[in-house]
Amino acid sequence: MIIPALNEERFLPLTLESLRSQTVKDFELIVKDGLSKDGTVETAEKYGAKVFSKNDSSPGEARNQGAKSAGGDILVFLDADTLLASDALSKFAEDFLRYDAVMVFPKYSLREQEASIESKRGSTESFLVKSWFTFEDFFRKYADVYAGGMCMACDAKAFKRIGGFNENLKVCEDIEISYRFRKIGPVIADHNIVAYPSARRYLKGGLVNSLLTYLTFRVQWQLGLAQPKPKLFR
Repeated sequence: MIIPALNEERFLPLTLESLRSQTVKDFELIVKDGLSKDGTVETAEKYGAKVFSKNDSSPGEARNQGAKSAGGDILVFLDADTLLASDALSKFAEDFLRYDAVMVFPKYSLREQEASIESKRGSTESFLVKSWFTFEDFFRKYADVYAGGMCMACDAKAFKRIGGFNENLKVCEDIEISYRFRKIGPVIADHNIVAYPSARRYLKGGLVNSLLTYLTFRVQWQLGLAQPKPKLFR
């Protein structure tokens, strides 16, 4: 289990509590800290995580740094503000065996209390964000199979074989690595596994602005253009 974190003292405890509740208990927990200035490191250590702090230039680089110190056969990448259903890890393991998969990713389902977490957000905006996540879940599974960086599981050998995440990408690194995984083996979208990501960045930046930003960065990636570092997403 690899969790990149940067100033996540507020949200990290909920994530780590969801890991404590897993039906599978035998897993390695790594928190890769990006030189946080709050209590992120102390929080992670309190939960027994292996923590190391190092600067990084992108989410992909942060995940690669965490992966280098992992010793398991399966790498599960989880955002510091994403929760897992209690049976998620056991179902990930089952899928890798059943399908001989190189990547497995879950259904991404927003928490009902998300609007109150970011406070004073209108019900309309909250509904639109939830609708977008629902639409993208089905798109990921049935139209263009690619994982979300919020939560994905990878075969460790396959991850090393393809060279890990593209560290030059600031956004869409999760889509890009999914495409490379698809070239070497089965990539499984299993909606029987549920992860609960946070919508705080969408709510903070506004849904339309957030989607336009993602679209712009995806076009830049597809055209091979450099992506500037967005303040909205990290």
